[in-house]
Parts: sequence; structure tokens; C-alpha cells
Amino acid sequence: MTGRLAGKAAIVTGGASGFGMGIARSFARDGAKVIVADLNGDAAQNLADEVNDAGGTAAAVQADVTDIASNEAMVTACLEQFGGLDILVANAGLGQRPCALEETSENEYNRQFNVNMRGVFYSCKAALPHFRKQGSGNIIVTVSGIALRPRPNLVIYGATKGAAMNFAKGLALELAGEGIRVNGLCPGPGDTPMLAEFMGGTETEAGRETFRSNLPLGKLIRPEDMGEAALFLADDAASSRLTGVMLPVDSGRTV
Repeated sequence: MTGRLAGKAAIVTGGASGFGMGIARSFARDGAKVIVADLNGDAAQNLADEVNDAGGTAAAVQADVTDIASNEAMVTACLEQFGGLDILVANAGLGQRPCALEETSENEYNRQFNVNMRGVFYSCKAALPHFRKQGSGNIIVTVSGIALRPRPNLVIYGATKGAAMNFAKGLALELAGEGIRVNGLCPGPGDTPMLAEFMGGTETEAGRETFRSNLPLGKLIRPEDMGEAALFLADDAASSRLTGVMLPVDSGRTV
């Protein structure tokens, strides 16, 4: 298959839904061989089947990003099935229902950091030995606009994303001399199933309108918007001089 990512092999964690699905579809459309890694193995397989039926190349891997062995198995699966690994998109994450800090449980705190930060750490840790050995690699972390512009009642979620942002920037500097780039995407409110979480658990049209009204462009972020932004960062011809960049995809919210 031809395309900007032809000949490249990629892993997208949390790839079976939301922004991850948009990224996986975009990569496959532009020629990448994609591992759709997700805790929901059936959903991952459904997307891989869709990609393959459309003429692309994808495989599903059930993966728990909070478990280092699962991340290592995910990387091994990509190497065995596709003969290499060029791009890692550390996308898997959780949203948070708005909650005052004093009402936030320790369990929620642990849940947020376990997925939103530990998951990024483990997936990168699993991929790095291969990237370092081949002297090249491309890591894209799905961060959040909240890392650039904190919001009330989402303090713990924002803290996890702030940590992920600084992790990505620090790793970009650590790896810059080894031919490995690390960048982040900072989406605004998304037109994805996670939006309901930020509405307190139930999505409503009134809630959607509230989110849209706070965006200068008045448009929620679609999975395909994130797909195109990730494709730009994954395309060495377009972004070879970019590392440590936290790219807002947010309808102008952080301006």
C-alpha cells in the first residue's frame, strides 16, 4: 500500500475507540501496518477486521497498558507480525467525572494515575529497547488540552495529563540524540464516548452545547481530527524537525 506511512509499523494503544480509533484508521489509510491494542479485545478485533476489509493492514492485540508484561507482549506481537516497529502512539487513557478535590476518592486518584501516566510510561518503556537498537523511532503521546490550561473540578485528571506532558518533553530531550522523536497531542473536548464521563456520566445535547460554546471554533474534536494530527507527527517527511512539541487539537480552546 502507498501513503505517507507506507512500510511503517505502528502500535496505537486504546486504539479500538475514540481518538485511538481515529488514529488507527488514519495510519492504516496512509499505508502503515497497525497494531490496534486495547483492553477490549473484541473491539480491537472489530477495528482490525474493518481496516483489513478496506485494504489496509491491521492486527488486534488485547493489552492492559497498566501491566508491563502486557505492554512487552504488545511490542513483541508487532515485531513478530509486522517485522518491526516504527511508531508508538501512547493513547490509552481515562476521563474523570467532575468532582471537587475533597470529594475525590483515593481509588479515583489511583485509577487516573495508573492508566493516564503509568500506561504511558510502560508502553514507552516496552518500545524503547527496539527503537534504541534500530536507531530510530517515533513516539506520540495523547496528552490533553487540560495540561496546557487547567480546569476546576478535574484536578486529578489534569494532574495526570500534566505529568504525561512533562514525561513526553523530558523523554524527547533524552532521546533526541538517538534518532527518536517524542511529541504530544493535546485535544480539547472530543466527540467520543469519553465525553459522557466529563458530563458526569450521561451525555446530553445540552451538555454538548455547553462544551461547544466554550470553543472558539464551536466544534468538538472528532476522532478523524486527531487522526490527521497524529499522521502529521508520524510522517517523517512532514515533521522530522519536531520533537517535544505539544500540539493543541482543540478548536482554539487554549489560545
